[in-house]
Amino acid sequence: MAPYYLAIITAILWGTVAFLEKVGLSSVEPMTAYIVRSSGVVIGVIIIVLFTSNLSAVGRMGIKSICCLVLAGLLAGFIAQVIFFKAIKTGEISKVVPITSSAPLFTFFFGCIFLGEEVTFSKVMGMLLILGGLMLLR
Repeated sequence: MAPYYLAIITAILWGTVAFLEKVGLSSVEPMTAYIVRSSGVVIGVIIIVLFTSNLSAVGRMGIKSICCLVLAGLLAGFIAQVIFFKAIKTGEISKVVPITSSAPLFTFFFGCIFLGEEVTFSKVMGMLLILGGLMLLR
């Protein structure tokens, strides 16, 4: 399946998840909700381990890849998720989710600075549109 369609499916799933998380947070604190939500991730990982042979590939990974992926899991899968839960528990998901979805701004800069990705007119215009959207939500 083309990356564009995979990204659309991901956006739909994440949009649905934000709604479910907001409802789920109505009677619990963010850290408790995080623990419960993480059980879904654990179930997914167990399924992958049981039904694929990808686990053996972990032993062949380089230390740089392992460190980057573990750090990404810590930053996105734990720290940012708990902060996000606090934001949607106390704020409107219709504002919080679009603001958190401004992550491509940071990805753009990191990609250009650290990966040497090309700065193009369309990328810059896309970033300006995201900034404009953030200003409208303020």
